[in-house]
Amino acid sequence: MCAHYLGLTMAEVGRLVDELTAAEPTAGEFAGVGVEAYPKSVVPIIVPAFDTAVGVPELVNGSLRTAEAQWGFEQQWTPQPVFNTRIESADKPMCRASMEHDRCVIACRWFYESHGSEMAVSARTGRQIKQQYVFRIPDEPVMLIGGVRRGSQFSMVTTQANADMKPIHPRMPLIVRQGELDLWLGPDYRALADRSDIPLESKPVH
Repeated sequence: MCAHYLGLTMAEVGRLVDELTAAEPTAGEFAGVGVEAYPKSVVPIIVPAFDTAVGVPELVNGSLRTAEAQWGFEQQWTPQPVFNTRIESADKPMCRASMEHDRCVIACRWFYESHGSEMAVSARTGRQIKQQYVFRIPDEPVMLIGGVRRGSQFSMVTTQANADMKPIHPRMPLIVRQGELDLWLGPDYRALADRSDIPLESKPVH
């Protein structure tokens, strides 16, 4: 499960929101160092100014905003936050309300995932660890990932891995194209569960 990504700064997310709601959206250039995000990190996300169960016909100025939120839903039954939410679990009680009414968007440069069986030597400890890979969309400076929010906490939505991701892990973040934002933030969001046509490039983290 994805537990690490390189996000954008709050200023960059604010500029991205402006561009996403402009007449001709473009991610532009984002050359900053970014923000390393892990479960329990407080990071900037993009949230709609409307109920996602209803959606809007068009994303315009004011329909999206920035917010700071903690990555992971705190639960009484586990000491670790629930930082990934399967899109197939949309009807389960724990995430039903958030998935229906409070979907959000995570902006990042890339995300990391550990291989299921391949091992490597940690440069920090010298011990054997699972080989980690970094994933990004070729020639895209920013990746948008679907999320769900509950108050000041959010969880990253995942779906079945596509052909590029499957050799490393059976799940992948639910990546949303810029032109699909209105669909993700509307009532028919489940149409985006199949991400087989999203290209991903990966390389091992040494």
